Amino acid sequence: MNKLVIKTICFVILQVLMTSAPAVVNGTEEVTDKTDLHYSGKYCSECHEKIPKEGGDKFLKFGGDYTQLCKCHGYTPGTYIHPVDIVPSQEKKGKIPGDFPLIDGKVTCATCHDMYLQCQKSPRYKAINQRFLRGAPYVSRTTLCFRCHDEKKYTMLDPHNQITEAGAIIIDKCLYCHVEKPDEKHATFKEVKLIGNLEVLCFRCHYKQSQFHPINANHLVTPNPTIVENIRETEKKFGIILPLNYEGKITCPTCHNPHERGVIPRDRPSSKGASEKYRLRLSGVNLQICVACHKDKF
Repeated sequence: MNKLVIKTICFVILQVLMTSAPAVVNGTEEVTDKTDLHYSGKYCSECHEKIPKEGGDKFLKFGGDYTQLCKCHGYTPGTYIHPVDIVPSQEKKGKIPGDFPLIDGKVTCATCHDMYLQCQKSPRYKAINQRFLRGAPYVSRTTLCFRCHDEKKYTMLDPHNQITEAGAIIIDKCLYCHVEKPDEKHATFKEVKLIGNLEVLCFRCHYKQSQFHPINANHLVTPNPTIVENIRETEKKFGIILPLNYEGKITCPTCHNPHERGVIPRDRPSSKGASEKYRLRLSGVNLQICVACHKDKF
């Protein structure tokens, strides 16, 4: 390796170090709201007046006010993932675990975050518990929430469960997507009134699935004449409906029936696929729904 190449490599490395390193003022790193104070062991004086000792005085600045101590996270009332400086109700207090401390009877940042964990010398904590959550690691972040909150009260509404045990339609579920309850016996796809864009209505719950579904291709497009012809042939062959939206585009309900079995009378083509696996309008082998449009690919 010649000298010119070596000099070039060294220059690049130096530039990276200079641009990535914190600014230095009088030999001390300048701390900004972008500085990550945690787990480094270099910024104790940002929160402590003196180096604290385990089990002793913490020597916290700002009188121990965590909204000030945690100011880098931009605390503004109503913007945190959880409100702080609040007194929980007696009912809630009874559910808060004993190792989730209240400060002066109030929920603070330290109620859920054990700041002392970042002072431990074990690299394990930083690897599995970067936010030093009490009781971590958790399978999901909501597992932490349900240490204090009743999980049953936060179950998601399933708008696809639309029939009561007595067989009546739950109108409130209809209004999750429709402006008004459609005439399930006579209304056509074009006659129903929706509260918004069909794709957005589905993405409210299924956004994650929408990113790579199906087969990493964007299907929410206007089909070409050949695809439209294939759709019409499939509808006629199987007695189903694969509806396009008002603009002639494919949408989620083109392939999936969002209704529960029993909402739409069984003799109507639009009832097919209700409550089937994946709610596919053409059920059976999964690829069958693909062949409905892409006959040339199978």
